[in-house]
Amino acid sequence: MKKKIRIERVSWQSAEKELRALRETVFINEQQVPEELEWDGRDDNCSHVLAFDEQDRLIGTGRLLADGHIGRMAVLPAWRHQGVGTALLTALIAIAQKMRLPSVELDAQTQALGFYQQQGFHTVGKVFMDAGILHQRMQMMLPDSTTSEPEASLDLSAQTLGKTRDILYLKTRGDNRDVALRLVQQGHRSLHLFTQNLDPVLYDTSDFIEAVKQLAIHNTRSKVCILLKDPSTAITRGHRIVELARRISSHVFIHRAAEEDQNRIDSFMIVDEVGILRRAHGARFEGTAEFCNPGEARQLLKYFHDAWERSVPETELRRLYI
Repeated sequence: MKKKIRIERVSWQSAEKELRALRETVFINEQQVPEELEWDGRDDNCSHVLAFDEQDRLIGTGRLLADGHIGRMAVLPAWRHQGVGTALLTALIAIAQKMRLPSVELDAQTQALGFYQQQGFHTVGKVFMDAGILHQRMQMMLPDSTTSEPEASLDLSAQTLGKTRDILYLKTRGDNRDVALRLVQQGHRSLHLFTQNLDPVLYDTSDFIEAVKQLAIHNTRSKVCILLKDPSTAITRGHRIVELARRISSHVFIHRAAEEDQNRIDSFMIVDEVGILRRAHGARFEGTAEFCNPGEARQLLKYFHDAWERSVPETELRRLYI
């Protein structure tokens, strides 16, 4: 009987510990790849996938760079030749297609050329040495969807929290504002937001404040937790979420991030533990959103809860609650 494999798309920020552990096992310990080559500083801006077995044990991973380069394909020895690599590769190619990339490429170890050729890749150029292992550049052209239909805009009317599994690629501040509003409007239980300073264009509109209020008062267990790296700007500018937290302080909480979390550069939102919006760089607006990705949401929530335990209510906010 074929074993079941589950693939989840994650970010480096939410799953760094798991990604590091698996890649250290396969590349650094097994294949003797030097650490300085394995950790190349590009993981922050990659799309990552993880493979799990039926007992939710991590068994494989891979990543996709923004330019379409697939790499860091790693499968634990006990799970090789059982379809894990194919499942990981299929997931990464699907992400590339969502990004409307014209092609994907990878540097395959020469012993794995047959596997990638079976998946539709062809060799490019000559064999070369990388980290002491022979490699071959390979490429696969992707369907040119732009010739058959115009580039799709964000169709948020089709997005349903907890059901729709599309990956939305965000490019502008407007994209982020619209998706954040749509997510919160459908939330009933919880909102967790990690942000630099509560950008007022995104989070201080009348519609967004009303959506946060309705989520917070939906039932007695509903909760809004906002973790800010710099609460002072929101306070001094009279951000309406601060006023909302003052009025319904048993449902809306705002904390200042601890010192050890101040260097984290990303920003993310989790709604009802399934919907997510994330940006690799909180000061930029390129990012992704998904209305149903409980796996990634769990990873982000784990970090959020840990950071929340380290944080403290902002002194000026405590004064406002009196």
